[in-house]
Amino acid sequence: MKVSRIYLSVVGIALTTQLDAAPTDVEIGSEYQINVISTNDGLNDKDLGKQSDTTTFNLKGAKVVFRGKLSDQISWTALYKLKEGELERFYLTNKVNDDLDVTIGKQKIKTYGLHRRLTSSTTTPVIGAYLDLNPLKDKVALDITYKLAGTVSLQLVDDYSNCSDRTTSTNNPTTNQVTTSTTTSCTSWNSGSSAGIVTNSKEKQTNQKQPAVALEWYGAFGELSPLVQYALYDLGKSSTLSAGLRYKSEGLDSYIDYTIDTRNNKGVDPADPTRSVEEENVFTGLVAYAEYKIDNYTPFLHVSTLKTDPYEADGLTEVRKVGLEANSQGKLDKNETTLAIGTHFDHWGTFYRPFVDVTVSTGEFVDPADTATKKDLSRTDLVVGLIGKF
Repeated sequence: MKVSRIYLSVVGIALTTQLDAAPTDVEIGSEYQINVISTNDGLNDKDLGKQSDTTTFNLKGAKVVFRGKLSDQISWTALYKLKEGELERFYLTNKVNDDLDVTIGKQKIKTYGLHRRLTSSTTTPVIGAYLDLNPLKDKVALDITYKLAGTVSLQLVDDYSNCSDRTTSTNNPTTNQVTTSTTTSCTSWNSGSSAGIVTNSKEKQTNQKQPAVALEWYGAFGELSPLVQYALYDLGKSSTLSAGLRYKSEGLDSYIDYTIDTRNNKGVDPADPTRSVEEENVFTGLVAYAEYKIDNYTPFLHVSTLKTDPYEADGLTEVRKVGLEANSQGKLDKNETTLAIGTHFDHWGTFYRPFVDVTVSTGEFVDPADTATKKDLSRTDLVVGLIGKF
């Protein structure tokens, strides 16, 4: 949809844009999902694993997309998340020639495979849990994309860091005054302070020595599209690799992909407490998806897995190892398998697309009756919803 003057007000957020010249015409799109979920939940095991039934109404997401041109070669895109009230992406693209594009700004980083590349939380009923572990997600980046048996792209990315501030308060009983102090603790290598990880460190930590780097090849061979992605992040200490294959014909759209993320957190060298050491954590995820259009229906099948291999220091007790390997209560994001089957109803097109699905998720948790062992718990969701975009 193109407009020359826009007035938009949604949930108390007013956006006004006045456009006069043809090169500044703006296209507006939207993405949304609302659903009702009936859950038979064995994860929140307040009664030692007994199932609990709940029904909830959920506005999963709503986004507005704006696109415009500054010239015949330079365009811009903005993606605003209405539910969260934040600008998710904003970037400029320079079409240098028919084969070469250069993009700069906050954009989707090309990691975590076909599943992330092809889906959106607002327009896809089932999302693989391993996507939550993506270290780069939407970031400021410079993207250079060239057409070569599909497309080849190089992204220089604002690097990953994982730091948190811890504030402590001390009360002086004599003066009845409270003093506070804040310490920044980082498990990353590229940003912030090493306080809380390595005391009196011989090593100096600097900010953003270099950008992260993401490479992608997305092939185009008729109905087949292979994908390979590789990213090096956290000052080159960590990496993620994805590979997959998509098959798309007139009625069928299907893909399978596999991702391995090797993350080295910054820890303390047990032989020298003034030095840091790499603590390796490995996450692996697989997704297989297929949908097939039959008249006004599009049935789909989703299968995804996530496995974690966290760092374990020498000498850990079995109870502590179980706690690291298994998940906490009520969260299904480690050692997880999800199976979903459902259908879209496409009678009204992409703008108004009802769906229904059944999703069964199982995960590995600490057994609430015996914290020294692990236990498989499950959750079943019956989802009726509405998604759409234009």
